[in-house]
Amino acid sequence: MEELLLLMTFFKKQKKIENPYLTDKQLVKTILSANDPTIKRQLQEDLYHRFAERIYFKCFSIVKSKEIAKDLTHDIIIKIFFNLGKYSGTSEFYPWVAAITYNHCINWLNKEKKLKIEPIENHAYQIGQDDSGEAIAIKVLEELQLSQLERLFQQLKEAEKIVLLMRYQDGLSVKNIASILKISESAVKMRLKRGRDHLIRLVKEESI
Repeated sequence: MEELLLLMTFFKKQKKIENPYLTDKQLVKTILSANDPTIKRQLQEDLYHRFAERIYFKCFSIVKSKEIAKDLTHDIIIKIFFNLGKYSGTSEFYPWVAAITYNHCINWLNKEKKLKIEPIENHAYQIGQDDSGEAIAIKVLEELQLSQLERLFQQLKEAEKIVLLMRYQDGLSVKNIASILKISESAVKMRLKRGRDHLIRLVKEESI
């Protein structure tokens, strides 16, 4: 643990040097198989610089505090390095990073009682029930300008915002979201539908 903390401090002081010839998945695989400590450290430094900033801004978007976001980013990166061996390599690396990031931030929100996940009752969501509605919603959202989308997002409930970001910005599966939020997949789909519907209502109200 102490060695990893020292490495993190070292990485922050280094210039950003990335190996453009390795994909994220290849980089992780190379780190796990590296035997030379110097090479391994260089590869870890590359991984740190690829994701530290993205993790920080994701944390900040959730907790709304620069200092807390820095602390959470530090903890998350340590968790990622410790758990690299658990990454299966069968899917893209960033959604795996995003899942750890959301899980850690949401645990913090729950601990601080800053996130309210309201129960959904008597609204069982059936698979395939709203596929066409989702396609229409996604098309509407894709046509929005970034500034407009960001402004409308601020009007959503925190729980709605988080689940939409998980799914459509970071590409997490419904199963992963359900695991992080500790709710059923059916409940995740209903929350996604409600969030999309709310966002589209805001778009329509703004265009009137």
